[in-house]
Amino acid sequence: MQRVLTTALVALAVCVGAGACGGKTEAEFGTADQQAIRQVTTTLETAFNAKDIEKILSLYTDNSTFMPPNKPLLRGRGPLKSFYDGLLNGGSKDLKITQADTAGHGPLAYQSGSYTMMNGTVPDRGKYLFVFRNMGGNWKIEYTSWSSDLPPQ
Repeated sequence: MQRVLTTALVALAVCVGAGACGGKTEAEFGTADQQAIRQVTTTLETAFNAKDIEKILSLYTDNSTFMPPNKPLLRGRGPLKSFYDGLLNGGSKDLKITQADTAGHGPLAYQSGSYTMMNGTVPDRGKYLFVFRNMGGNWKIEYTSWSSDLPPQ
């Protein structure tokens, strides 16, 4: 009888110990997350067309990585601000983002799609990929990569 009780206690201890080692469960990526990310992209489009650089920057993480076409990689808000200043003051306008796919897991998500815009007097079109990070309940763009479907001018 004592042997059965000892075996049962050991089994219980193993189960409790294994459960304790499981760690914190990540929140599921759900419909609300997907909608929040889609809203960030819509806000980006609106802020771009309004030439609201401060609003644009608020959508990015402080350490964001930005990979524009035919330009060097940019890291952080300072270079990102300079890039958007040049882009918007250079006549870029009429950005239209078509969101295609949004998915994620835990605190990371991605979105891909296509865009059109006027780059000065020249129309441009292409595709993009955003990687988002959930920062305290707010989805922010951490990585941006886009490429034009048109040859460089």
